[in-house]
Amino acid sequence: MREDADNKGRVGAAFDIGTTTIAAASVDMGSGRVLVEKSLPNPQAGWGRDVVSRINAAEDPSVLAALSKSVREACGGLIEEFTGGKDPALITIAGNPVMEHLFLGVSPVTLSRPPYRPEFKTARTISAKEAGLAFNAPLYVFPLIGGFVGGDAVAVVLSIGLHKSPVAALAMDIGTNSEIMLSANGIVYATSAAAGPAFEGGEIEYGMVADRGAIRGVRVEGDRVSLDIIGEVAPKGICGSGLIEAASALIKAGVIERTGRIRDRDEVEDNLSGRIREGKDGNSFVLYKGPGREITLTQSDIRALQTAKAAIRAGVSILLKKSGLKPGNIKKVYVAGAFGANLREEGLSTIGILEKDWLGKVEFAGDAALSGAVLALQDDRRAEAEEIAISARYVPLSGSAHFEREFLRNMDF
Repeated sequence: MREDADNKGRVGAAFDIGTTTIAAASVDMGSGRVLVEKSLPNPQAGWGRDVVSRINAAEDPSVLAALSKSVREACGGLIEEFTGGKDPALITIAGNPVMEHLFLGVSPVTLSRPPYRPEFKTARTISAKEAGLAFNAPLYVFPLIGGFVGGDAVAVVLSIGLHKSPVAALAMDIGTNSEIMLSANGIVYATSAAAGPAFEGGEIEYGMVADRGAIRGVRVEGDRVSLDIIGEVAPKGICGSGLIEAASALIKAGVIERTGRIRDRDEVEDNLSGRIREGKDGNSFVLYKGPGREITLTQSDIRALQTAKAAIRAGVSILLKKSGLKPGNIKKVYVAGAFGANLREEGLSTIGILEKDWLGKVEFAGDAALSGAVLALQDDRRAEAEEIAISARYVPLSGSAHFEREFLRNMDF
């Protein structure tokens, strides 16, 4: 970031507004150094865990106003923490189309009806006060690529330089609304798959965000189960990376079939069978049992994971077909998302998100959307983001029979 006499010593604020989680960073505008990163649950979850629920809720103008106010207040509180109440130099906002619409108080209902067009696509630069924030600062909202591919996807491409890749490269920003981008022959193809909140701990019996007490890793060696817990404390629940690692380990151990079914006790020969709880709604597996607390992985948890990964893989298949590439042509794979730091290639391959051919080609990019929002605090990088949004080719999945076929084909592990 260039040294600027006007910005020296001032702080900028960057946001990745996700369906489930809001991630933010404060940045020294003189040096470009990230000072603090924070995240919190998106308060809009009270109106629904997914974007479709929130679009439906927003048809009522009073609910639209409440949805908008809730996310702005959450962001405003973080800015207050970052600056100590002073005005930031600049605020940047990246999110999927629904999140950006709701942040600005713009109705997203056109996104739920054919032809699924957003109310705006170009970047917005307005005053923070005009956006409902109590700060005297300019505010930049990322441009959108298409109906369901928003500023967060643009921010990911900007952050990892996907648009400049000299080889065929794939990027997956895994979350409730998972963005998938493919760079091939100088063209960026982009789509979005509604994976659901499983990867962020949502709709999981003992799910939680990747915070202190979350099981983030699971290993099974023989009949022994080892847990990696954030903060090395007694576990409170399981986050997205823990869900993937647990499923992967139990598939390899023969507890979970490739169809996703958790086997009955009498179908598992070793002592792991003692951890299986049989029930009328499907079996569950005990990951942890302590004083007054038991954390299990349920059959419905596994089904939610299967649905999420099938949506992502179907989206990947559509982009490969559109670009004329096959999985073996991909030379680089970026896995983005706030939980990426806790993941391993092997687990993602076992559950079927990654092709075996891609092992050794994977780079975990962390919260690349937030990193892109940080970069956009620079004037020239905002211009670059806008060029990405204009040149990228949007590939819609809604109503695609090919997507439905690929989704069903990818349900099994």
